[in-house]
Amino acid sequence: MGVSSNTFPKIELSVLERFFDDFPQGGKLLILTHDHPDPDSISSAAALAQIAQVLGKAKTTIAYGGIIGRAENAHMVKYLKLKLVPVEKVKFDKYDKIAMCDTQPTTGNNALPDGITPDLVIDHHPKIKATKDVPFVDIRLDYGATASILCEYLDKFDLQIDQSLATALLYGIKSETQDLGREAYAVDIESYLKLFPLANKKLLSKIVNPRVSEQYFKDLVYALQKAHWVGSALVSHLSDVDSPDIVPEVADLILRAEGCSWALCTGQYEGNLHCSIRTTNVRKDAGKLMKALMKSFGGTGGGHLLIAGGKIAAPGMEAWQIHELQQQLEEKFLKKIKKIDQSQSQLIEPEQ
Repeated sequence: MGVSSNTFPKIELSVLERFFDDFPQGGKLLILTHDHPDPDSISSAAALAQIAQVLGKAKTTIAYGGIIGRAENAHMVKYLKLKLVPVEKVKFDKYDKIAMCDTQPTTGNNALPDGITPDLVIDHHPKIKATKDVPFVDIRLDYGATASILCEYLDKFDLQIDQSLATALLYGIKSETQDLGREAYAVDIESYLKLFPLANKKLLSKIVNPRVSEQYFKDLVYALQKAHWVGSALVSHLSDVDSPDIVPEVADLILRAEGCSWALCTGQYEGNLHCSIRTTNVRKDAGKLMKALMKSFGGTGGGHLLIAGGKIAAPGMEAWQIHELQQQLEEKFLKKIKKIDQSQSQLIEPEQ
């Protein structure tokens, strides 16, 4: 059963049509996700792989940098039997073309080697300078998930969507838009509704509600104990973390506190300080704020109106140096959201 709709806008000479017109039939295509890939990046890459196999008879490889650390993401890959390869095992010069899903060159959140320009970029984040050199680009800012872009392409080409891919794309949209409640557009809702009857709901439930380790709960306890108010902003700084995915997860969690309009969480992982910003303030732009913050410290980052991420290289730093960097970052963050001089208190006051 294929996904079809008469309501999706039809694209004349679409980017993918032009890309595969230029693709050597039967050639090798490398599809690169962003580092520590999330469900949107993973499912988008899986959908592009299926399209490539049909339109270009391509031999595809999906590669990622970092780890798949968050339990939900790891379970998604496991239960849906998605094939991803660590980028360390990839030889870039062995591929005819390189595509990027949910990321762009030089953003600092992917493992594309310096000096290599990809042939195709599909994303829903703002276009950056380096992407201007990419021959084929499909960036849609009015889509809440890259998975929705690929869902539209599957519909356009009238391709079959099996249960595994439908479940992956559904979860990609679901997680990226927080159940269609955060920066979701009409196309995301329509894609979600088209995919829902095709998805495996039992597997989806296992993915959404995975078993987690004891360390996960220890990390959450530590993060909540460290969280402190500055006006209506909540900030939590973690030390070394087992997975960088815990940083955005904590930011999402503390933003739920009553009265919170901004959340900042940071944590160190393998020589980098990872940072996540969340906000409920639709008049601001978390992505632009993160980009400016990271630039101040020689890092990279970006995002959307309400959600953003970034990282700062901190190789070989001692614990006290990381602490100092976190404090400097917090100060700049609070200045930019005009809360630097507001009263401070712990989210959870220690018991007497």
